[in-house]
Amino acid sequence: MTHTALASILRCLNLSSSDKIRILSEKEVPSTVFAAFFRLGAQPATKDEVIGLFEELSEFGECIRALPDPLKIEGALDPSQDFFLVAIIPQSERTTFHSLFTRPWIERFTTTECLDRSELSRIFTEINPAELKPVEEAPEILLDRVRSFILSGAESTMTETQNSHPVDPLIALTLPEGFRASGVASGIKPGKKDLGILISDLPCHTAGRFTQNRFCSAPVLISKEHLRNGDVRAVVVNSGNSNAATGAQGYRDARIMAELAAQAVSLEPSQIAVCSTGVIGRFLPMERVEFGIREASQKLQRHHDEDFLEAIMTTDAVMKSSTRSFQLGGKTVHIGGVTKGAGMIHPNMATMLAFLTTDAAIRPAALDLSLGLVVQETFNCLTVDGDTSTSDSVLLFANGAAGNEEIGVDHPEYGLFVAELRALCQDLVRQMARDGEGATHLVQVVCDNAFSRNDALEVAKTISGSLLVKTALFGRDPNWGRIICAVGNTSARYQPEAVRLWMNGLLLFENGMATDFNLKDVAQSMAAEEIEIRVDLAAGPFSLTVYTCDLTYDYVRINAEYTT
Repeated sequence: MTHTALASILRCLNLSSSDKIRILSEKEVPSTVFAAFFRLGAQPATKDEVIGLFEELSEFGECIRALPDPLKIEGALDPSQDFFLVAIIPQSERTTFHSLFTRPWIERFTTTECLDRSELSRIFTEINPAELKPVEEAPEILLDRVRSFILSGAESTMTETQNSHPVDPLIALTLPEGFRASGVASGIKPGKKDLGILISDLPCHTAGRFTQNRFCSAPVLISKEHLRNGDVRAVVVNSGNSNAATGAQGYRDARIMAELAAQAVSLEPSQIAVCSTGVIGRFLPMERVEFGIREASQKLQRHHDEDFLEAIMTTDAVMKSSTRSFQLGGKTVHIGGVTKGAGMIHPNMATMLAFLTTDAAIRPAALDLSLGLVVQETFNCLTVDGDTSTSDSVLLFANGAAGNEEIGVDHPEYGLFVAELRALCQDLVRQMARDGEGATHLVQVVCDNAFSRNDALEVAKTISGSLLVKTALFGRDPNWGRIICAVGNTSARYQPEAVRLWMNGLLLFENGMATDFNLKDVAQSMAAEEIEIRVDLAAGPFSLTVYTCDLTYDYVRINAEYTT
């Protein structure tokens, strides 16, 4: 954990001078600085249960603070509520403290700690006391900061690396050592490949993120269940049928898919994740699925990913894959990724379907945390048409075959791994936006200098999702008023007269009115394949980019004829 990150964590505690003296003078019972970030599940606990948890935590001492404070939350708790906890506790109590977070209603739990007493002493003695005073801020702002410093400092995780290089994009999932993939035509989609298997030949750690659509598909439920067991090594996936809104039969069919795949590749059913994409509300033709799984299991191979890529596509016009190769601890490490999706894309925790592999050796908690951060900054910054799918899933497999020293959140090269994973996912997001159904333009919407990350995301996504903006981009109509209107429809904090707007580097709006720009120059710039819209809110330090595409006649045609 960096000096800056630890100072940021301690800033959340109201430590008196006597607290500091007591902590630094401990010899027999040294302390650890403990930061936890956890999320409530889809069926959250009651408010009393959460308060009860924090009451138990408070028994470990007075140097504990929770953000947001459950006592100050009005009304019922929301599903997926995030909480952040900072504590200074005896090192001898670490295991017991951790065990309190094993509640069934806690969906995700990640921690970081500092055991370096000399660093703790340096911060207590060198940092201005005012910098360590607690700050009462909106929960979303605090959580923005947590996402950065729980990873040992944003500066260490978000820096673009220079030592990576691309390889053959058609060798993606199986570029990392120890992975095989296949894809076959099972008959779900006549005449096309529609079922694939991806497997690690070695034991691996797997992390996942999934849709928050309340009608999530049966495969999403099964995959979540199996990931909780901590030993997923493979995924079976089909296209053409999402197995969503199919009730008890759909759940049984998804479970049977896991069982069939496990039998075919000599694993346990709990080691198989399941993904399905396609039409909602139709039962899977299980005889065809069973045939496809058996055939796909016989065709697993390395360095030939096209079949798997084809098998996961629906309305995609092109295959989407990306790779990164770099050094960790003197070992060459690879990350590969593929994704599908061209419509019904407005992700919340994932994208349509994305599969990522790495041969890096990395601890489970660090892997999960890296995926969570990267998903927020890549897949969740993508929109095609404003609809979140019932099937959204992203899975990241890590089998350690590269032989590097296993890295955790506190490892000096953890930030490098996160940066490479982020770069790969950013590339996939750009490919998805470019391949939006019927799209003719890749559109990058940048919100600069927002009050919070949530404000930046809301502004950028509102612009990206505006039908009026997207149709104007298709028609190359520099109607900047639609963009300003979209900004004005958000709850973001800013002063209207301070907002500025650019299109492809041309300043169109400032001081509350249009600039003296040349209309023909702007329209001509919109003929480019890539278009950038940039808004400066002049309200704070946060910036964020969302990717989208234009809305065309073909989008209407594709979706008007999707099932007919």
